Amino acid sequence: MLINALLTLNFILIALHLYFYSSQKQKNYGLSIFIRLLTLGLFGFVILDRYETQTHLISVLVSWAIFEIIEGLFKKKKASAP
Repeated sequence: MLINALLTLNFILIALHLYFYSSQKQKNYGLSIFIRLLTLGLFGFVILDRYETQTHLISVLVSWAIFEIIEGLFKKKKASAP
């Protein structure tokens, strides 16, 4: 139950990060750091076999991939801006 709530929070924060990126065109560093720490914590839960379902592992990896794609788009757009 705890990991489901944390996964939901992680996806909500990633959506919020995407909203800030698309509307304000700037990076929210505090939110970015919090998402990274939450993702690492969730990955730790899964790795330590506290929650041993493959669905949780896949969800954590998908959320991490989505977040890194957003970060990559931000870096690419920032590098191409004059």
